[in-house]
Amino acid sequence: MSKRAFLFGLAVVAILIFSLYRAKYGAQDTVAEINEVEAQIEAAEAEQAELLAEFAHRSRQEWIEDFARRELGMVPARAEQFVRTVDLDGRVGPPIELPDADVPVDREAQQ
Repeated sequence: MSKRAFLFGLAVVAILIFSLYRAKYGAQDTVAEINEVEAQIEAAEAEQAELLAEFAHRSRQEWIEDFARRELGMVPARAEQFVRTVDLDGRVGPPIELPDADVPVDREAQQ
């Protein structure tokens, strides 16, 4: 066996050993990163469950009414505050006529 073939074989073995070492520790790093991401996912899911519970609590009508009274000073509507749609013109005036958006406005003709 020649000296060149021996050195070439030794270099190949060294490269294979180094590659195996890198693959082993690279896999361990990848497992650690996957575990970290899974922990983040679990934390996010727990936070989501907590937020959904809070949303369910705060969307209840009783809580909204209590908050409106306590924090905003609101009270239930009085009967005179309700208006039928047919009586709106008498309360706020007739609707305003707006020009069509497709028709150009001639300002000189209006003056």
